[in-house]
Amino acid sequence: MKDLFYFWLFTTICCLGTTTCKEDLKLNLPEPDDKIIIDGWIDDGQFARVLLTRNSAYFSTIDSAFIRELVLTRAKVTLSDGETSEILILRKNTKYFPPYIFEGNEIIGDTGKTYTLTAEYGGKTAWASTTIPGAVKLDTAYFKLDPESDSLGTIHVEFRDPPGVKNYYRILTMRIGKDLRYYSAMIMAMDDALFSGQKFGFSLSRGPDFFISSAGNKYFKLGDSVSIKFCTIDKLQYDFWKSFQNEVLNTSNPFASSLSTIKSPVQGDGLGIWGGYGVSYYTLKIK
Repeated sequence: MKDLFYFWLFTTICCLGTTTCKEDLKLNLPEPDDKIIIDGWIDDGQFARVLLTRNSAYFSTIDSAFIRELVLTRAKVTLSDGETSEILILRKNTKYFPPYIFEGNEIIGDTGKTYTLTAEYGGKTAWASTTIPGAVKLDTAYFKLDPESDSLGTIHVEFRDPPGVKNYYRILTMRIGKDLRYYSAMIMAMDDALFSGQKFGFSLSRGPDFFISSAGNKYFKLGDSVSIKFCTIDKLQYDFWKSFQNEVLNTSNPFASSLSTIKSPVQGDGLGIWGGYGVSYYTLKIK
């Protein structure tokens, strides 16, 4: 039976990889339900920022023109902190793509508060809530040269996890003068399960501009000035980024598959992420 299975697998691969099997495979795939896709955040001491798009079919042809058509420029985006509410304003911002982002100008992020975001478009409504945990400071950040390079390496960071409470973290970096905005590290989120209440350190690789592309190296370079954005996040955000990271790893491996779905905190007619960040900033000049 095992030999028969491997024979079938080998035959199938050969059929897919050569022109001997010429019959076209035709699939009648249903169109996806319309969803509002939210990519939004509010930092401690900052206004909210939200990128809003709609979903597309799995086999759509993706290029820059197609992505621009997905952006929702006529949506209504409302933010509430439980006492005050405001309608976010759409502004052009070339640091992002598509270059349109909804921004707040009244409600400022504050530690411990809960913020609810609601997006409305085309009769659809999506919403999500988040909190801003207290920020945690880094103790150490320094450059580690790769043994096989004379100029490339990673950044090593260390911090002490606050005891007596469950903590979740996210870290982003921006090369000053080179990057337009902050980009997520390769490790998108982590919890303190293995170092609760202890000092912990790890090496930080530079994340790509887009996780659907593998172009570019993942190192920092001598001469770079790097701004480090060290964030505390809540459990809902951690679940989203952890599941998203798993999907990125699976899609980069042709022999891996996943039966799970990304754990989105967005409810109603939507998907995506809305999160609050407790933030500490650091600048490291790599010499």
